[in-house]
Amino acid sequence: MPKAPGSVGSGTGGATVLKRNQVQDSFSFIPKTLKLCFRLAISAEGENCDARRPCSTCVRSHKHARDHAQPGANLPERPECTFDEVATTETPSTPSDSPKNRFERLETRIRELEALLNQKEQTTFPDANLPSSSTPSSIQNSPTSIQSVPSNSRPGSASTMSFPSDLESILSPSSLDVNGQMINPYFWNGNSHLIEGASVRVDAPLRSSSMDVIWSHWPVNLPDPELIRHLVDMFFLFHPHASRLFHRGTFITSLSYPPDHPDFPITPVLHAICAVSAIYTAAGGPRTNAADFPYEGQFAQPDLPDTFAEQQATHAKETVEKYLNKGHNLVQCVQTYVLLTWYYWCHSKWVELFTCSGQSLRVAIPLGLNICPPFRSLHGSSPTMSIIPPPRTPIEDETRRNTFWLAYAVDRQHGSGTGWALSLDDDDIAQVFPVTMEQFELGIPVNYNVRQWCHVREAVLFHPPDITDSFTLFVKSTMLLSFIKNFNHRYKIKSNLGDTRFLPVRNFATHGYGDQPDIRSSSAFLELDQLLVSFRSSFPSNLKDPFRNGLMDTHLYTTFLTAHVSIILLHEPHANVDRANCTSAAKVLESARAILELVYAVWSTNYDIGLLDYFCPFCWYLAGQCFARFLRAAQDAACIQQIDTLRAELDFVRMALSKMAERVPLSYRYLRMLDACIPEICGPTAVHSSPADGRQVSTAADQQLLASVSQTSSNQPDVAYFLKINNLDPQP
Repeated sequence: MPKAPGSVGSGTGGATVLKRNQVQDSFSFIPKTLKLCFRLAISAEGENCDARRPCSTCVRSHKHARDHAQPGANLPERPECTFDEVATTETPSTPSDSPKNRFERLETRIRELEALLNQKEQTTFPDANLPSSSTPSSIQNSPTSIQSVPSNSRPGSASTMSFPSDLESILSPSSLDVNGQMINPYFWNGNSHLIEGASVRVDAPLRSSSMDVIWSHWPVNLPDPELIRHLVDMFFLFHPHASRLFHRGTFITSLSYPPDHPDFPITPVLHAICAVSAIYTAAGGPRTNAADFPYEGQFAQPDLPDTFAEQQATHAKETVEKYLNKGHNLVQCVQTYVLLTWYYWCHSKWVELFTCSGQSLRVAIPLGLNICPPFRSLHGSSPTMSIIPPPRTPIEDETRRNTFWLAYAVDRQHGSGTGWALSLDDDDIAQVFPVTMEQFELGIPVNYNVRQWCHVREAVLFHPPDITDSFTLFVKSTMLLSFIKNFNHRYKIKSNLGDTRFLPVRNFATHGYGDQPDIRSSSAFLELDQLLVSFRSSFPSNLKDPFRNGLMDTHLYTTFLTAHVSIILLHEPHANVDRANCTSAAKVLESARAILELVYAVWSTNYDIGLLDYFCPFCWYLAGQCFARFLRAAQDAACIQQIDTLRAELDFVRMALSKMAERVPLSYRYLRMLDACIPEICGPTAVHSSPADGRQVSTAADQQLLASVSQTSSNQPDVAYFLKINNLDPQP
């Protein structure tokens, strides 16, 4: 009810406001405290309330209601009046709190909460105060940038700690203001690039308080958000393909959302990133030491311990199946399988690698990642080639395309070392090559009319500078591996079917009637051989050196290795090392020494070879196998000079594999495979002595070899120069 206008008394106590309908004596300044009715001060008839119990107004209203009541109406016997209960004794009025007092209490409460948080931090994270010198130099020297949180983020979701409502806006870690832009500590990354807004240079890394406030609905088996961000940072910093599988800015932004946000990465992706990143940091626990497990053959499954990485890989594999069964986030499911193939490949788990690689390509097919308009099936019952909606932005479009090409690359690379069929035929792929890194990061759309299609064979040899970078060449080099693999794997089937491209040409002038026809004379072989030679000479001028400007380009380095490995894979089955005029043997030795020169080049730098692509140790192993074959031929011919040279080359390959094995278990597996094949090829006299743990022991001869490498190695692979300084003939 509205308040009645009350009188105000004067005195030392200040103004006194009367209660509702309270009556004050007009002849005294001291108010008379009464129990009054909850009615209007002026009744409907215009009469004043006299403050009786019940008041006369209520009595008259009750009497009028009873006199004019309808038949059967149930009315109370007495009027109902409600009064204010006012204390009978007067107490002095309590002075109201001033703003200064309230602020002092808030500041005291803030200090108490900060002390509790610091105590919790020291208890939970004892290593948080480590000196900054433990931070990698690459991170310390990088510019730090802060990114703005998108407007659709929801930082106000429930958390495990509840602050008072009046302090929530002050203590909330999700509201920091830098140059007028709101940022989120989940969004912090010292090496991330800006998407929106300007970067803010700081002298020390921003301290994230996310360890204190986490989401109450955080996925069960995921590490805490702080460790997740650390592993994601390591992933983008060290893995050669991380910034192609995901758009870095978009992915880092998505980590700032609550776990139930639709743009937050799905749980399998984060599990898989944790598994892959475990070899770059000890934050998750000790890494797997491959030397601790006995070597039982190339395809033996190592019984890995239940490490942090293995647990995360298991969780990723289990949870991604649930998303597939429900048909949710299918593109991220493909990305999860690509991540799992990297993990299984790194740990030389061949069966899981083969199944996950095939699964990534099989899932990519119904998503339409292997094709691009206007190429589609003629079948009328298939209105669309993709079961997912079209991409919304150029970044999303290129992310899907990069995901497919990375799945394709893994399938072709690991398939080169096995006799198993590939998971997806090249004839079923009609996709354009990826754009450059700059165009991908900035989301610059590139018209299909100026892009190259992978099903056009000539596109492998032409590289438009505006849409070509090292990753484009990397993808093209994996297509060469696919061409060689298909030729070697399908040659007998095609020739048996009478395919003229696979039928060798008989030259009766050089071959007798009883001799087997030379496969190298078939048109398919000659076409591939010419394609490999042309590919090596077709690189643009700015992509001819993987160590240009003192920077290591891992994609370009792997591309150079792949070009030489393709020649070995094509010619090695036909090489006769005992014949001096065998062209295939000469090309195999030339390519093997070109690979060794690339090993020399990367060894002469301060680059950690454990960060190279997982295809690199296979290339080194294949070169070591070739050196072993030629070493046996040199032993049979009693050529002392070439025996010493080939031994030194073989030892250096083993040394490089051993060095990379300190981080990558796959390299250790190839080292043991090489050690196992050397006595089979060269005899027991060529067996290398190794310690119990399989590691290479540095000797005086090794130090002399390393000193020679540091003096003679050049960044540009030059086989002729290498042969010259070793006084070698390319044709044994």
